[in-house]
Formats: sequence, C-alpha cells, structure tokens
Amino acid sequence: MRDIKRKFAVTALTAAAVLGGLALPTTASAADGVPAIQITVCNDSNSNLRFWVRGYNQHNEWDDSPIWDAYPHTCATMWDYWWKKNSSVELHSQFGSGAWTWKQKYVPNTKGRTTTFHMS
Repeated sequence: MRDIKRKFAVTALTAAAVLGGLALPTTASAADGVPAIQITVCNDSNSNLRFWVRGYNQHNEWDDSPIWDAYPHTCATMWDYWWKKNSSVELHSQFGSGAWTWKQKYVPNTKGRTTTFHMS
C-alpha cells in the first residue's frame, strides 16, 4: 500500500511539474505574429518624461503599454512590448507635472529590432 501511495505521489508531482511548466508566461517576440518592433523613447528635455503607447501589437491586436519613465537626456526602451511595423501608434506623454498629450507616430518597416522616437 505504501508503494502505491508513493508511486501516485511521484506521478502527481511529475504531472504538476510538466503541466505547470506549460502554463508559464514567456517573453513576447516579433516572431509570434505580424512583423513587429520594439520602441525606444528618448527624452531630449530637462524634465522627467512619462509615456505610454497605444497601437497594434505583434498579434495585430489593439493594445496599450504600461507607463514608462525617461529621465532628462536619457532613453527608455519598452522591452517585451512589440508594435506592428509599417503602422501608426499613439505616443502619450507627460513632461514633469504637465498635462498628458499624445502624438501619432509612424512605426517604420525596418530590419532592426527597435525604432527610436525623440521627445522634447
């Protein structure tokens, strides 16, 4: 009886480990869907910049990014967020404690993995 319980426990733990591994999230990449690219935003001003993007992602779905920060005269890349190439995105931004604004930005069809937008 003891051996049966042990075999059952080992089988259950093995199944949980295998199935649990299948459910883990993975990093997105452009290879998962439509041609896509990551966006870098450079803050060319003397104020802190907060920003987020809305547009079509690598799965051709309309999506929003979280809010990112770029300190004065630095750049921030939105790692693990991919945006459809040859399309437009909305770049929402806030300098310092100012009002939020947005601009339409073109995401080029390039061979690179990132494209850069400069804000000032």
